[in-house]
Amino acid sequence: MKRLLCILLAAALLVGCVLLLLPDDCLPETLRREAEKLQSLLKPEPRPETDSRPCEVLYAIDGDTLLLLVDGEKTTVRLIGIDAPESVHPETENNSPEGVLAAQRMRELVSGRKVTLEYDAERTDRFGRTLAYVYADGVLLEDYMLSEGLARAMSLEPNTRYEHHFAKLEREAEKAGAGFWGTGFYALP
Repeated sequence: MKRLLCILLAAALLVGCVLLLLPDDCLPETLRREAEKLQSLLKPEPRPETDSRPCEVLYAIDGDTLLLLVDGEKTTVRLIGIDAPESVHPETENNSPEGVLAAQRMRELVSGRKVTLEYDAERTDRFGRTLAYVYADGVLLEDYMLSEGLARAMSLEPNTRYEHHFAKLEREAEKAGAGFWGTGFYALP
C-alpha cells in the first residue's frame, strides 16, 4: 500500500511539473491553477528571515541595485531574481528612459526605509556586489518591481530559490499590460 501511495504521489508531482512547463495558453484555467498549487508545494514562498537585521538604505542606484549600510559598512546590493532596464550603465547607449523610471520607482519604494536581506546560495556576483532578496516591511522589493512591470524576472543559478514565484508575477504583469509590458518596451522573446 505504501509503495502504491509513493507511486501515485510521484506521478502527481511529475504531471504537475509537466503542466507548469507548458505555455499558459495551452492549459485550461483549472489545470493551470492546480499545477501552480503543486509547484508551490515544491518551491517556497518568500518570507523575511527572522534573524535578519534591518539595514539602512543610503541610495537606490537603479531599479535592481541599492547602496545600503550593512553592519556599519557601505554595501552595494544587487536584488536577486530581477533585471530592470539600465539607467547608470557606463556605456551610455545601454541606458534608457525606462531605466530612469525604474530607478525612480525603486527610490520611492526605499526612501526613508530600512530593509532586510535574505541570501541564497551565492552571496556576491562577479562585480563584487552583495546578492540578496530585499524586503521592505516584509514584502520583497522584487515583487513590487515585477508586479508593476518595471523589471523582468531573471533566474541565475545557483540563486533560484524564488524563480517560480518571480516568473508567476512576471506573467501576471505581462497579462495585465503593467508598466513596460503595456508600452511595448518588454516583449516576449
